[in-house]
Amino acid sequence: MQAARAAAISELPAHLVSYGVVDQDRTVGTAGAEETTHGLRQRADAIQERFSGSGAGHLWGRLNAMDFITKAMTFAAVLLLCFFPFLIVLNALAGRSAVTTFSKRLGLNHEAAVDVSHLFASSTSTTHAVTGMAYVFFILGGIAAASAVQDLYERAFDLEARGRKDLPRRVLWLCVVIGGSLAASVVGPWLRSSGGPVIFGLGGFVALTSFWWFTMWLLLAGRIPWRALLPSAIATSVCWIGMEIVFSFIFSNDVIFDDKIYGPIGIVFAFMSWLIAIGVVIILGAVFGVVWREQRRKRRPGNPELSSIPDGVSDS
Repeated sequence: MQAARAAAISELPAHLVSYGVVDQDRTVGTAGAEETTHGLRQRADAIQERFSGSGAGHLWGRLNAMDFITKAMTFAAVLLLCFFPFLIVLNALAGRSAVTTFSKRLGLNHEAAVDVSHLFASSTSTTHAVTGMAYVFFILGGIAAASAVQDLYERAFDLEARGRKDLPRRVLWLCVVIGGSLAASVVGPWLRSSGGPVIFGLGGFVALTSFWWFTMWLLLAGRIPWRALLPSAIATSVCWIGMEIVFSFIFSNDVIFDDKIYGPIGIVFAFMSWLIAIGVVIILGAVFGVVWREQRRKRRPGNPELSSIPDGVSDS
């Protein structure tokens, strides 16, 4: 088509072409640009189609279907309003400072720890203030956090909520969290000093994987088999360790910077970013395990281990 058009233009008088009545170069150039644009569009469509059919595209599609950023922000709000007070009171009742606990957990430097200390009352003041109904709200705050974690997992695994039927499981999970935290505070320093950083890291990875594995099985009421939950537990542990490494480098600067700009409320903003990251880690780990099993099932459709999982459970 382009050659025929060029031949037709060549038969016209030269003065018509030279005066712009027919601009051969512009015509040919426009046609070439259209072909280039069409080729780029086809290439982009091919890349998008290839990505959509890949495991990464499937993962991204499931995350978008969950609206994971919004879910993570809502989860962070619940933790800030319910679980943070629970942890503060729990540390005070145990005779520990919440500032010390958070500083060690997040690897804060001295300046950031001093800034964080402005947010909390002393453990003695907190203990004396907790009486009567405060204990009720203390327990309800912990249960609300357990419910928030359960909601994320039910959405990730496409399961229906069971409402008050799961209240005992939430209380049990809360007890596991408390017991695990106490055990980690005792075993962690000993393991680091006696085994070195490698053994400490391996032990932490195994402990995290076991915790998230049990958490999913417990809060999902055993509706997903243990073996099906293992990929999600491993992925969550890897993401959690990565998050802790990143925040150990950036969180102190975030706290100091936000405190200088906004005052003590800026430290709350910094904590919110950490809580949102926790929500993203939980969602990403769970969904990664679901997608991994779905992709594995496509490659090996006759595997009895994979085909034994109910269809409504998203092959998880």
